[in-house]
Amino acid sequence: MERREFFKRSAAAAVGLSGIGAPLFALAQSKTLAIMTWGGQWGNGMVKYIDTPFAKKTGFSVTQDRGASPVERVTKLKINASNQTYDLVQIHDGVVPIAEAQGVLAPLDAASPNLPLLNAIPARFKRPGWVAMIYSVLGIAYNTDQVKEAPRGFADLWRPEFKGRIVLPTITHSIGPYIIPIGAMAAGKGPNDAKAGFEMLRKMVKLDPIWARDTDTIMNALTTGEAVIGLLYRSQTYTVQDRGGKVKWVFPGEGAISYSAGTSVAKGTKHKDAAEQYVNMTLDPQHQTWVTEVFNYAGTNPATLKLLPPRLRERVHFTDEQMAHIIDLDQKVIAAHRPDWTDQWNRIVAGA
Repeated sequence: MERREFFKRSAAAAVGLSGIGAPLFALAQSKTLAIMTWGGQWGNGMVKYIDTPFAKKTGFSVTQDRGASPVERVTKLKINASNQTYDLVQIHDGVVPIAEAQGVLAPLDAASPNLPLLNAIPARFKRPGWVAMIYSVLGIAYNTDQVKEAPRGFADLWRPEFKGRIVLPTITHSIGPYIIPIGAMAAGKGPNDAKAGFEMLRKMVKLDPIWARDTDTIMNALTTGEAVIGLLYRSQTYTVQDRGGKVKWVFPGEGAISYSAGTSVAKGTKHKDAAEQYVNMTLDPQHQTWVTEVFNYAGTNPATLKLLPPRLRERVHFTDEQMAHIIDLDQKVIAAHRPDWTDQWNRIVAGA
C-alpha cells in the first residue's frame, strides 16, 4: 500500500488534476462512485471484494483513481470542493488530520440508516469523518539466524553491533516521522518529546542505517539478510517469512505503534447515501476477511476475527495485555510538525 516513485506520481497527479473535472463530473450524473485509493494488490482487492459486490447489491459501479498519494488525494478533494467530482477517499491515520484541517471530509453519522455497522467499530479506529477498515502495529523485525540476543524493545535498535545492518524508513515514508517518537521512547521519554527523539536520531545516524523509501525495500532488506533488524509492521513480517526470510517480529517493551487505514466520504459528494453504504460495506466482517488473507492485516470490526481460519486468526490476534500496550501516536501533532521534522531529519542525516 505504499506510494513509490515520487516524481512519477507527481507527474501523473498533475495530469489527473488538469483533466479530471469533465469526465468525473459526467460520472457524477450516473450511478457511479469515484474513489481515490491505493493501486496494486490493494486496489485489485478492493475491486474484487468490495467494489464488485457493492455494484451487485446497489447498482452503483465504482471507478478507482489510483494515481495519487494519500496527501495528494486530500489536495484533489480540496481543488474540487466547489463542484466535487469524487465520492470517497481512502487514507491512512497519519493523513486524517491533514484532511480534517482542509475540511474535505463529510461527517460520518452513526445514526444514518446507511451506516449500521459504524457503532461496531472501536473508538480508536474512528474520526468524525473517517473510519478505519484495517489495522496493524509497528514493532521490530529481526533476523533469527544472525542476531544472537533477541531485541526486546525499540532501544535495542541502537545496539552498536547492528551498525550498517539496520533498515529504517526515510522521512518521506508514511511512517518516516515515527522515528522521532520511537527515539524518544527508546530514551525513556514520552513519545511527544521531540527533543529527545532528535537526539536519538543523531545517535542512529552514526550507526549508518539503511534508509528505505518504501516498505517493499524494508522487506527486501530483511528477506535477503542485507539488514538484520528494522522497523516493520507485524502484518508484513509474515510476508517476509512467506518469502523465505528468517525473521521474527517483536512487540516492543515500550509498546507497539498502531497503524490503520480506512475510508471517508468526500464532502460535497453528489451520492451521499450510496457513498455511506459503500463505507458500511468496508466495515462488514464478511468483507474484511480478505485483508487478512492477502495482507495479514486485521479487520477493524471485532466480529471479523471469528470468521478467520485458525492460522490467519493467530496472525492478527492480540492478547488483552498487548492491546493495552498499543500506542496511538498523536497524529495531529505529527502532521503539524511534519515540515519542520522533515527539515531537521534531512539536515541530521546529511551530517549538517
